[in-house]
Amino acid sequence: MPPVLPDTSQVEKAITELLREEEIGSIATICADGTPSAATMHFASDGLAVYCHTFTYTRKYAALKNNPNIAYALAHTPPEGFHGRMKVRSVQVTGRATFLTEQADIEHAIDVSREQFSWLQDSNMYDNFKREGVALRQVFFRIDPVTALWADNRVHMLYRTLVTFTPDGKNVASLAPYDTKAAA
Repeated sequence: MPPVLPDTSQVEKAITELLREEEIGSIATICADGTPSAATMHFASDGLAVYCHTFTYTRKYAALKNNPNIAYALAHTPPEGFHGRMKVRSVQVTGRATFLTEQADIEHAIDVSREQFSWLQDSNMYDNFKREGVALRQVFFRIDPVTALWADNRVHMLYRTLVTFTPDGKNVASLAPYDTKAAA
């Protein structure tokens, strides 16, 4: 009997849970000369949107100022490694990055980060964001998802599906089979 495949609401819930459980992933940006650049980041999620923090002197900042198209990947690998392979799940997202400039948006990103990461509870890492008139070298950006590849071995080994999000990035709009011939 074939496995029961998840519907859009189940995939949306699973992606949202992964984004809340996993803290560190990688982003990919495109530099001004067209070359790709990857970086490891902390991700704080608010539904399907994620917030990242960086500095204005980084190459990812320069790349995103030039081109807001971005991709990221997050994965859950069970502590038992290979023996836990039926619990592996991951998401590879393409999206658009927006730098936060409104104080209310920045405060929201800080709140989401502090809620998700216990190590931030007693940190003053983001205090500069609350000081008026300070020329900040730190910035937050939000990534709104456009498309994704969702992989979830809990459904069945090597289960993959292509995900399209609603235009506002707040929900999963549709799922499509992952065709390895088309991906090659």
